[in-house]
Amino acid sequence: MTRPIVYDATHLVSCGRAAGAAGIGRIDLSYAQHFAAHPRLSCGAHYGARGPHALAPSRLSRIVADVAPAAPDDSAEWTRLRGWLLGEEPTPIASAPAARDALGQFLWRAPLRLANDGPSPLPPNALYLNIAQHACEFPLLFRWLERRPDMRAVFFLHDLLPLDRPELFRRGYEALFRRRIDTILRHANALLTTSEAVAERLEREIVRKGARIPIHVEPPPSTQGEAMVARDEDLARCDYFVLVSTLEPRKNHLMLLNVWRALAAGPRPAPKLVLVGGRGWENEQTIGMLNRCEAIRPSVRWKSDLSDAALRRLLSNANALLMPSFAEGYGLPVVEALSLGTPAIVSDIPVFHEIARERALFLSPIDGLGWKRAIEDFSTTDSPRRLAAIDAARRFEAPNWTRYFERVEAFLDSL
Repeated sequence: MTRPIVYDATHLVSCGRAAGAAGIGRIDLSYAQHFAAHPRLSCGAHYGARGPHALAPSRLSRIVADVAPAAPDDSAEWTRLRGWLLGEEPTPIASAPAARDALGQFLWRAPLRLANDGPSPLPPNALYLNIAQHACEFPLLFRWLERRPDMRAVFFLHDLLPLDRPELFRRGYEALFRRRIDTILRHANALLTTSEAVAERLEREIVRKGARIPIHVEPPPSTQGEAMVARDEDLARCDYFVLVSTLEPRKNHLMLLNVWRALAAGPRPAPKLVLVGGRGWENEQTIGMLNRCEAIRPSVRWKSDLSDAALRRLLSNANALLMPSFAEGYGLPVVEALSLGTPAIVSDIPVFHEIARERALFLSPIDGLGWKRAIEDFSTTDSPRRLAAIDAARRFEAPNWTRYFERVEAFLDSL
């Protein structure tokens, strides 16, 4: 039996354009883009007080278009950043006030929270897809699934790191995440995830619960697209590195900033470092160093509002992506960089070996001296280490969205 699909759009509606800022949101948006145009899509869903509201396929398509508008890479922020990388004097560029955009997003979300296009309940014998695990810490919102035994609920679980490494997350987040996992495992008929490392950890949690839930592992492709970007010859001559992630303790920004302080004290000019990502939690030391450390001020910039096109161009011409994370469930920026042919210097953790397929340079996340030496090597054009990394990146076999969804849908059809 081919089941109709009900796609949970709660995260997209609740977060608006911020939905794609981090890895989980980017995967959710990729799924929504795929299924919004899928012939099997019956409706989207958004949680209401007494049960999910049904959103017509046309409304889900409009939500996806509004959340992920096509943005050029010549935005004001990109123009400033590119100029800084090229060593040009910054010029003032007018931009819309953030408050105006925030008001627009609020006015966009408000009616969607109440929208209900379905005159009847969600269709019978449907597949309910929840990719972003949004609001799963509130079990009452999912009680409706107990009244719909005809449906098959499929949740995407990205990792269980808050249970295994609670010291790397916000205080109290472990308990919240436990409620989230309990809700998912209570209702899931199947699980999707990103890596064998996460699947093995999930199996242990499922066994501990005394449940039996099938898991499908499919490594997501780059959300930056699958074709190579035209080379920016001016940028390619610049000496810079990129770290893409939310500013939070798990991502290990502070170690890199200390490396850059050491580089600034050396005999050679320090390369430039671009941090791309939103502000997370417990990052006071990182923010303080960015704001007050005069030694790194000329060579480090933090950007939280680059368009996808600008980020793609930034990554394509960088010396390397840096990912010194202490722990990850996947590491989408690693796949995105390697898919563009950009070398990656990453933490020596199992999941990075799995997803990079040994095409990256692996270093301990606490080996500051090792990272400093690698960055110095990658700042030398004819360095054997850098040339080997470029060759490895070009030989990376990038996952493909077409094959990805073919395998995911085959799994869904088997339920």
